[in-house]
Amino acid sequence: MTNDDLRARLEAIDADCERAAKMELNELFDGVSHSGARYRPPSPQAAEAIWLKLIARKEDGFIQEIVEFLKPKAAAQSAVGKEVISTVQGITEEMFADERYLDRMKDFYKEIAWKTPEHEPFPDLQAGRLDLVDDAYRTGVREALRRARRNIISEFERHQPDLPKDAGFLSQWRHYSTLSPWQSIGTIILLSLTSYLIAWIIASDAVQGVLERFGWSSGTGL
Repeated sequence: MTNDDLRARLEAIDADCERAAKMELNELFDGVSHSGARYRPPSPQAAEAIWLKLIARKEDGFIQEIVEFLKPKAAAQSAVGKEVISTVQGITEEMFADERYLDRMKDFYKEIAWKTPEHEPFPDLQAGRLDLVDDAYRTGVREALRRARRNIISEFERHQPDLPKDAGFLSQWRHYSTLSPWQSIGTIILLSLTSYLIAWIIASDAVQGVLERFGWSSGTGL
């Protein structure tokens, strides 16, 4: 199997999982009840469960396909090339990107509003519950996507027969992809403060005196 074959199969897994989730959502709407004259739309919790299952299903499919792809290379003790590494990283980021999933709850509510009869009020929207439900959904989906990306890359690394030296960035990417934005910002700030502290120490008179005793100075590229 070539690198292009691997990408095509992973894209097919993504498409198949999306179709299955769409069918489940359609069944969810088809099964809504009309109690008397009142329209009862499907619950957002049921929709959220479908999308979380979708992410888990994609994750399992990706891992299985990647492991199958690596089996012949493991048997032949053949190193994984840069193109394969780039493909796995790129398609994992693409198919499990936050922006593909975060707005689905709002789209779900829009569909409910569209299908609700005009004479029927939509209590959740009127009560302002949409934002609360959407925030909870986004939090859960972000965590599920972060976990899926981490697990896929971890399994990819674990099943490689001979990881190239320049592929170590995968471990770094996996680590930073699991950090929250505030953790990443905090890391950058900490590194900046450390650099300023080192520069201040080197520039101090006491340190300059010690450096000059050994014939060094801060301007010599120490």
